[in-house]
Parts: sequence; C-alpha cells; structure tokens
Amino acid sequence: MRESCCLPFWANFAASAIIFAFLLLLTFYGDAWLVPWHDEIVIGRLAQNIVEGKGFRNDLIDDILIGADKRTYWQMPVYPFALSLWCKILQRDEGFDLTKGRWFSRLLGALTLLLLLVLAVRLRLPPLAVVLVLLWTATDLTFQFASNFVRPDILTCCLLMATALLLACESQSRSKLLLRIFLVGLLPALAVFVHPIALPCWLVSGSIVVKRHGWRNGLVFAFPFLVGVAGWLSYASLDWDIFVGQMKAHLAHKGSMSLDRLLLLLGITFWGIWIYLKVSLNSMPWLVVLMMALWIVVREKWVLPRWLMVFIFVLYASVTLGAEAWYPPLFVPFGYLLLAAIGWHIWRKTNFNTGRGTGDEGRKAVRIVLLGLALGWWVYQASVVLRHIAAVPKIRQQVETFTAELEQFLPKNSVLLVGSFSPDPTLALLENRPDLQLYQLMPSRMLNKRAMKQLREKLTHMLVLEKATKKPFFRGREIGRWHFDLGGLTKSPHQGVTIVLLEVGSQKAKAR
Repeated sequence: MRESCCLPFWANFAASAIIFAFLLLLTFYGDAWLVPWHDEIVIGRLAQNIVEGKGFRNDLIDDILIGADKRTYWQMPVYPFALSLWCKILQRDEGFDLTKGRWFSRLLGALTLLLLLVLAVRLRLPPLAVVLVLLWTATDLTFQFASNFVRPDILTCCLLMATALLLACESQSRSKLLLRIFLVGLLPALAVFVHPIALPCWLVSGSIVVKRHGWRNGLVFAFPFLVGVAGWLSYASLDWDIFVGQMKAHLAHKGSMSLDRLLLLLGITFWGIWIYLKVSLNSMPWLVVLMMALWIVVREKWVLPRWLMVFIFVLYASVTLGAEAWYPPLFVPFGYLLLAAIGWHIWRKTNFNTGRGTGDEGRKAVRIVLLGLALGWWVYQASVVLRHIAAVPKIRQQVETFTAELEQFLPKNSVLLVGSFSPDPTLALLENRPDLQLYQLMPSRMLNKRAMKQLREKLTHMLVLEKATKKPFFRGREIGRWHFDLGGLTKSPHQGVTIVLLEVGSQKAKAR
C-alpha cells in the first residue's frame, strides 16, 4: 500500500465543498422534524440531568420503568456523558439546549466524512472515486438525519470509521506498535459503550489484531474493553434488581421472530423510514452491492483488503438485525466506500490496449456507462433531498403551531403523558410550562403494564397518535387534534401523522 495519501487540488477542493455544504444543509434543517425517530427526548434528558447534577437517570419515565427514578442501565453511558460535556462547554449556565445537542451530531457527521475521505485515499481509490464516496454519503438522507438528531448512532459510526482507518494504517515503527494497537482497541470499545450494535465490529477488529500481531498484543487490544466492562458491572452492582429489570425489558423490546430476522437481512431495515411514513428516500439496495462485491472477491483479486470486507459484511448484519430505522446510517459510509471500490475495480479492468485493440470501443463504452450510473445515482439522491428541503419551511411552521397551541390547551398543573411520536413537544413544554408534570411513553414496549395502569389514575391528559386511541388504555375526551402531512412529502395529504390530545375522564371527575 502506498504511503502517499495526497489528492489533487480539485479533489481536495471538492471534498471540502461537500463537507461544508453538508453542514450548511443540516443547519437549514435545524429543528424541523424530518424523521420519525421519537427518542431524542429520552436520550437528551439523560444528558440534561447529567449537566444539571441529577445523575444518570431519566425522570420522564419515573413510575413506569423499573428504577428509572434512580439509575439508567438500558442506555449505554458514553454518548449521554459526551453530549452533556459538549453542552456544558458551550453554555455557562446549567441546562440543556437541543440546538447545541444537534450541533454535536452535525460535527460528528462532518468528522465521519473527513475520516471516510482519509480512509478512501489510504485504500488507494482514485480521486474521482474518493469524491463520489463523499458525495453519495453526504447526500444520503438517513446519514443526514442521523447527523442532525440527538442519538448515539452518528458517534458510533464515527468511532467505527476511525477504527477502520487505524487498521488500514500499518505502522512501520515497532516503538509505536503498542500505542496503535491500544488505540485500535480503544475506539471500537468506546463504540460499544456508545451502542452495543458495535460489538460484532469490535470482535472483528480484535481478530484482525490477533492475526497480525499475536495473542499478547490481542490482550493490549482488549484492555480498554475489559476496563469498560468492569466499570459497567461495578455500576450495575449498585442495584442488581434495577439492572436486571431494565435489561430484561430492553431485551423483550428487541425480540422478534426468525422469519423477521431473515427479512431484515435482506435489507428491510434500510427502508424503515419509508415503511413508517411513506416519504421519499434515496437509500441504496445494499444487499445487491454486497453480493456484487462477494462475487468479485471469490473470482478475482480485489481492490479492498479482505479484513475490511469482513468488517463491512459484519456491520451490515449488525445493522439489519438491529431492526431499527435509525441504525442504517452506521453502514452508509462503508457501503458507499464498497460501491466506489466495485466501480474502480470494473474501471481498471477496462484498461485500453497500447496497440490497435479491437475492444477499445467496448471498454470506452463501459467507462461511460460507469460514469453515467455514478452521476445518475447522485442526481437521483439530490432530487429526493431537494424535495425534503422544500418541505422544511412548512414542517417548521406546523411544528411551531402545534407546540404553541398545545401549551395553550393544557390547564395549569396538568399531568401529561406524551406518547411515542415525533415531533415531540416535551422539551418545549419543560421550558415554557414548568408547572406541568410530564411522563414519556417511550420506549412503550419496555414499560411495566401494571405501573401504567397506576399512572393513569394520576394523569389529567394524554397526547398520543390517533391510532393509539383504539387501545383501551388511551380512552378520554378528545380536546385537540393536529395533523402533519410532512410538508407534502407523502403521496396524499391524508397520509402522515395525526396526534390527538385527550382529557382523561376519570381524573376530571375526581377533580369535580
């Protein structure tokens, strides 16, 4: 592998422009709701409580998740603590600001693009392929959403990208070998304690280190992870009952049938947002790309190293089997790196003959087709992104109207249960209506049913999706209704999300 990792001026300029435009676009999105991910408040609340000195806990699910009023075990600690540190540095007064929290994700997204750039160059992809990898990744809507949302996925992706880059940079200096192996172990270990979905990639990274440098150096690799496990178990030992209860609930929340797993491996997870909301996406059918790469690897000498191929395939399996619509952004940069490598492999096989080769015209046609497909895919990506950009002002107006009206609808000292949906008004209500007592119905499948029945006796209002009102628990008098057509992104104005505000009758009668 060559040591020169330089790009020509035009490629450096294009890469810089892509990253800058990426940040500008996310800034334009701002707090406009463009995704169905409704757990921003749950994770953000952990960071807020850490900043305010209230501990690693989420008081918004007190009384309905075991031990929620004391400790959090079902969320890994690295991202909430990193987010709280970021917010603490940016503001002198204590508190939590959603905009600053989203800027943390935006900068992580930009850093991921930068690491992807360096990795693509390090793997000896040509300048055009490097630029296309960045362009495709930055234009992918799921990657944009993850980079503009308070969730741990983009930090996990960034750490895994940095891990792959370190694995690709073999040091010739023996004196720096142990330090590099330690760092290769530290990054994926941190990724695991940001989100457990990174655990398979940690195992792959460890196998690579052991194969290259032996078992003793493998222990150096494993040391950061073992320290993290010891610390986490020490934290769990503070209250085993809460730890076991929360983890059991979390595992039950993640359970699914074997047939579902097969469908997930086929790539259903990557279309999760479309399945939820029926809005346009620009996701690549990654299983096709993976099969193409596998076919080339089996038959011919490949452009990418085999260890990276294993890393990418394992990450794909982790993301798909994770069965959540917010996991695909972890794979997107690696997927486009693989796609660019496939294109470069085919391009190299069309080298022209120095003499009067009869196949030169055919090879030229193949290259023209490759360029056409590469640019055509980006044009398609951009056209979908433009539709989302056009929807932002309307979405922002709808969300602002919804929040303002909701604040007026709720009487003083109301006790409100906020259902699992987006846009989530909880942070705005916490800031503008401190008299309210709020509970979060998230994640709903983890919450204790008996505790939920007891909670209902305390509630005065519930804010839930319209379809949830068909269940017996969500019975009440409708006093408010809001419909979000996603700024016209859906095929029909009747599609989208409808939220209703219910007044709980039993509590009202008691008050009388």
